[in-house]
Parts: sequence; structure tokens; C-alpha cells
Amino acid sequence: MQRVADDDWVATISDQLPVSPLSILGLVLAATIGIRIAGETLSTKTLLESIFPLATATAVVLVDRFLVAQDVAARDRLTVFAYGLGGFLAAFVVAALHLYIAYLDGLGARSPLYLLLMSGTMGVGAGTVAGVYDIKQRAATREARRQSERLEEFASVVSHDLRNPLGVARGRLDAAFQTGDADHLMEVDAALERMDELIEESLSVARSGTQVEETYEVPLAELAGDAWSSTATGDASYEVVDHRTLQVDPLRAKQLFENLFRNAIEHGREDVHVRVGPRPGGFFVADDGPGIPEDERDKILEQGYSTSEEGSGLGLAIVRAIADAHGWSVTVTESEDGGARFEFTR
Repeated sequence: MQRVADDDWVATISDQLPVSPLSILGLVLAATIGIRIAGETLSTKTLLESIFPLATATAVVLVDRFLVAQDVAARDRLTVFAYGLGGFLAAFVVAALHLYIAYLDGLGARSPLYLLLMSGTMGVGAGTVAGVYDIKQRAATREARRQSERLEEFASVVSHDLRNPLGVARGRLDAAFQTGDADHLMEVDAALERMDELIEESLSVARSGTQVEETYEVPLAELAGDAWSSTATGDASYEVVDHRTLQVDPLRAKQLFENLFRNAIEHGREDVHVRVGPRPGGFFVADDGPGIPEDERDKILEQGYSTSEEGSGLGLAIVRAIADAHGWSVTVTESEDGGARFEFTR
């Protein structure tokens, strides 16, 4: 998991562009070829010469729009653009060498620059295909690594965190046999419930590490509202200061907000106030509670880390896992009111 967004500058530049670079390249090539076709007398020769490069340039734009619609990270989209640009240059150079050899043999082309442009366009198409394949392979590798980390974390909890309630249950059970006091059995029951809770939360962390399969456009206010209504909030309050939508798996996103709300309420005042709002490339959840010390912010999302003796340290680990599955980076900082602020960005 990348907690600190090392490629924030890439995302910032990408967000500031009205159209992504790959779409710009495809549109320029398609427009140039289209203008050439319109300026020529329509003939079989013109169609054979231009139709496939035009279709390729159009397909490149559509592929880029698809990547944007799927919320593919800015760095991955720029990787596809780099492949496409590399394909253009490679095809351009190869075609230029062939045309130069033909020129030396006295076989000059009628429109050499246009032929070079069309060759480069086909190279862009081939490079884009290679780029898409590469980012898919990278995504699969990252997912396999995340799955491995989740399994290791789950094994760690099972082998370590369960020992304490298991030891309590054994001790109380022995005491019940020796004394016949049924009160010890109540403690055994409480220990078993605690073990069940730890197992369920650990399984949730492990499952949340998988890729989300189906995502939908869901309003941020709706996600936060549903999560708040299913959380024991007491005298706490919340507000949503933006009406944007997010491309999410609704059930997992709801669990993310529930855990953040629960964390704010459990570690804050009874009347803690929580704010949910936008930030470039994502959203934030902030509160006016006591906040998180700066030296603990890098640890707070780790599984098993808790500032409470009774806490499992899994609530925020689940938040991290769900964010990871959606491709969000999580940054923990201080809110305007001095409380905790969790920022989620792509």
C-alpha cells in the first residue's frame, strides 16, 4: 500500500489537463488524416491509404476515454501514452528509412510526410495495445502482492491476538471446574465472543484486499448518510460539504465510512462532529476530536495497532484495505479543528 502519494505531482498535472495526453495525440492524428481525406478526391486509393490509420487514431481516443471512465490511475494512463508515443516514433523512423532507401533508388513517394504520419499512427495503435497490456500486468502483480500481505496479516492476528482471549477462556474454564462458580463461565463466553469478533474483523481485512469487481457511481452524501445511519453515533453529528459522486463498490465503501465514523466516536468526545468533503482526486473524512499524534500517523493504519487496550487495531486496517482495493492512497493528517483527518486520493 502506498500511504504517501509519491506520484502526486503526476496526478496534479493530469488533473489540470482538459484532455489526457493520449486523447490529444489520437485526436490530432485523426483530425489530420480526416482533413486530408476531405481535401482529396474520394477514391479507392484514398480510402485504402487512410481508412485504417483513421480508425486506429479514433480507437486510441476511445481506449483512453475508457481508461478515464474506469478511474485508471494517472501514472498508468501516462504509461499507456508513453507506449503509444514510443510506437509512433518507432514506426515513423522505420518508415522514414524505407522512404529514404526508395528515394535513393529513384522511387520517390508522392506524399512522403503524409505516409510517415500514417505509419506513425499505426505505431501509436500498436503501442497503446502494449501499454494497456503492461498496466494490466502491473495491476495483477500489485493485487497478488496485496493478497499476500493480507494473508500474512490475517495469520499474524490469528497466531498472536487470539492468544490473549484464548488464555482467559482456558483459565476461567479451569476455575469453573475447580470452584463450580458459574460466573467464570460468563467470562469464558465473553472471551469467546471477543475471539469471534477478532476472527470476523481479520477476515474482513483479508477480503477487502481483493480487487473490487463491480463499481457504481454513488453520491458521496449517500454513502456517508447510509454509513452514519447504521453506526451507533449517540450525540455525535456529521455533515457532507460536497455533492460529488464516487466510482465505488457501495457495500465496501459503506464499511469504510462506518469504520471511520466509529473510530471518530470511540476516540473523541460524545458530541464529536465529523465532516465529509472533497479534495483534488478524492475525498476526506475529518473530525474535531483529540486528533492523532504525528508520530503515530504512519502506524495507525497498520493491522493490530491500537491506542486502546480493548481495541483490536483492525478497524482502520480495514479502511486501508478497502481504500487499497479501490486504488486510493490514504493520508492521515490534522483537521482544521485539531482532530483527525483521513484523505483518500488516486
